[in-house]
Amino acid sequence: MTISLLALDYSRPIQPLFAQASRAGSIHSAFHHAVNITLDDTILALLSSELPRMPNSARLPPVVAEELLHGLRPGMQVWICNASLHIPARDFSLYLPQTPPWEPRPGIADYRWSRKTVIHHIRLLAHHLVAQPQRDGLAPLIGPLLLGQPAPETPLSRMALPALRMLALASWRRDSAGVAEATCGLAGLGPGLTPSGDDALAGFAAVMTLLSPYLSADAAPRDDIAATIARVARPRTTALSAVFLAHAAQGEVAEHLGNLLLALALPAEASEAVLHAANHVLSFGANSGGDTLLGMLLALRALEGEIDWSNKP
Repeated sequence: MTISLLALDYSRPIQPLFAQASRAGSIHSAFHHAVNITLDDTILALLSSELPRMPNSARLPPVVAEELLHGLRPGMQVWICNASLHIPARDFSLYLPQTPPWEPRPGIADYRWSRKTVIHHIRLLAHHLVAQPQRDGLAPLIGPLLLGQPAPETPLSRMALPALRMLALASWRRDSAGVAEATCGLAGLGPGLTPSGDDALAGFAAVMTLLSPYLSADAAPRDDIAATIARVARPRTTALSAVFLAHAAQGEVAEHLGNLLLALALPAEASEAVLHAANHVLSFGANSGGDTLLGMLLALRALEGEIDWSNKP
C-alpha cells in the first residue's frame, strides 16, 4: 500500500514542479539525510529537517527521512503526478503542505546597509576563515586574496588563484568577457558533486545579485555578472552545481548562507553574531562551506572599488 506523506516545509522555487503534467525523473544521488532527484533540467532535494533549507528542497522530519530515504540508490525511478512525488522503490508519495513556502531569497531590502560596517565584517570574516584548520578546497586562498599573505603552493591553488583575481577585477569593471573567462577557469574545478570552484562561484554570484545594489562603490547593480557566471558554468560543471548556480544568480540561497548575508547588516559591535552565522556556513560539507564563504568575501571586496589584484602576493 502506498504511503502518503506531507512535507514538513518546502522552498518556493519547487512549487511549480508539483503543478506540471506527469513526468518521470530519477534519483541523482543519495545520502543518509538527503536525496537529490533529477527532474527535467533541474534537481529537487529531499532533506531531513536536521539540514538547513536549500533553494530546491522539501524537508521531512528526521525519523521519517531516515526510514524512507534509506535504501534509495542513484538511477531509481521517480514520478511526479497528481501534485505529488512518487518513488516506486519505497512505495511512497510526497505532497506539499498547504502552508506558505519558505522563501530562499533573503529580505535584503528590509535592512539598512552601511558600506563601512560591511567592510569591517569582511575583514573579521577573512581573518576567521584563514584561521580555520587547513582543508582541501579554495578557502586557504582568502589569505593571498584579501589579507596580503603568501599563496599556498598546491595544484588547485595555482589553477584557481589567477581566475579568482580575474573574476573580482572583471566584475568590478563590468567586463562580461573577463567574467566569462574567469568562470571557465573555475567551473568544475575540484572534486565532488559541487566542486570547490563552483561553490566559490555560487557565493560570488549570490553577493553580486543580492548586495551589489546596496554596497557597490559606484552604486551600480551587478546581477548581470551573476547571470553570466551561471550561464557559462552550466555546461562545464556537475548537474547539481549548475542548479545551485542558477539559483544563486536569482538571489536564491541556502538558509545558512542567507542568514550570514543578513548578518552583515548588523552593527560592527555584533561580531559574535556574525561569526556565529559564518560558522554555520563553514560547517556545511567537507569544503563547500569554506569555498562558498571565500566566494562571498571576494565578491564583497570587489564591490569596494577597483583593486589591482595582479599585484597581490
